[in-house]
Amino acid sequence: MVLSLIIFLALLAPPVFADEGISLTPYRATYAFHYRGFKAGLIHFTLSAQAENTYTYTTRVEPGLLARLVVNPDAVEQTVLQIDDNGVRPLSWTSEDGKASRDKDGRLLFDWAAQRVSGTVEGQTVTLPTRPDLQNRLSMQIAVLFALLQDKLPAPITLIDGNRVKLYSYAYQKELQLDTAAGRFDVVLYESTRQGSSRLKRIYHAPALGYLPVRLETLRKGKRDSVLELVSLSPAEGPGLVPVEPNRNTGSTQN
Repeated sequence: MVLSLIIFLALLAPPVFADEGISLTPYRATYAFHYRGFKAGLIHFTLSAQAENTYTYTTRVEPGLLARLVVNPDAVEQTVLQIDDNGVRPLSWTSEDGKASRDKDGRLLFDWAAQRVSGTVEGQTVTLPTRPDLQNRLSMQIAVLFALLQDKLPAPITLIDGNRVKLYSYAYQKELQLDTAAGRFDVVLYESTRQGSSRLKRIYHAPALGYLPVRLETLRKGKRDSVLELVSLSPAEGPGLVPVEPNRNTGSTQN
């Protein structure tokens, strides 16, 4: 369950870019997390502006009663990123599981001038060279949405995962209408996977919400394993961003 939660965290980030393409509107989005048909809790995502063209993206969990057995409500993950002529570049990434022990925590610094990533992840020392378009598991989705908002197909995702670098595809599938807990949306479906992996991720982007994912699914060996679905989004202002609140009259299935 924890691994599924981490994978979903990597796929969320609903930025809205200004006309020049490098400005983001701060927001807070909340998703319901379902694991094998059972509601496991909520995940909150907050984007905050820092210095010019620099942003902080933070995720926090609100686990349900049973999920608290494996997920600490004090767990937090955060990346600081910069958007400029070089595209989306992470500057740092931290992960804390909320426990007194630091064994499962992580911290990485991206030194683009020295072309090096360094830090520790779950007790392992990480020292790797940077690569063009290298992302962490939070910044990667902003890079995807940056491409979508420019009417470009997302490039394969180069992701740092501990002391390894992995390559994920991100392929267009089709356009459709989708009913969610937040309402009905016209969406664009993409699928993402890694060569040799039994996992497949389906991401439903809503153009009306600046390509915010309104639903994400993870399939393992062809069977749906877990689902994230948009519950609420704020603030309401910002180019391309509209308010979304729970629609109690709209049905949504987890099948």
